[in-house]
Amino acid sequence: MAEEADGRVRVSDVKVFQVTAEVGGHRVPIVGLSLLLEDGRVFDMYNIPPEVAIAIVAMQGEGQHPRRMSIFDLLANYSEFKDLLADHLKEVVIDEVNEATGLYTATVVFREDDFETKVKMIPSHAVFLALLVGAPIYVSEELIRRAEEMEEG
Repeated sequence: MAEEADGRVRVSDVKVFQVTAEVGGHRVPIVGLSLLLEDGRVFDMYNIPPEVAIAIVAMQGEGQHPRRMSIFDLLANYSEFKDLLADHLKEVVIDEVNEATGLYTATVVFREDDFETKVKMIPSHAVFLALLVGAPIYVSEELIRRAEEMEEG
């Protein structure tokens, strides 16, 4: 099922990318995440912290962990943390954008028995956690539509 009943689309794969932008006469690298959606579309997020991107690439087996680990590398290699997180992290939904800054927000759903809590997070960090434990990732159809409109404009 590509689009869920509640107006969100499931992510089928995550890829790290890097582009170069011209800023003030200098070429500046920009790191991003391409979220490949089940319905064939792509939702891109830019300005991802490099340490998150490096950890995702290493976790996917496409790179290697740096000599000095970030907190993301450490968590990816700490099995007790991953097991605990896997028991409670149920899903990640990228569901908000701040119109003034263009920054997205993700809702991370944790569940233990009958207790559920939702935490707002930086989307790249939330995606990292979901990838770490195999939890589903979704993007709001509204955000996808807005991103497509911006690309067309």
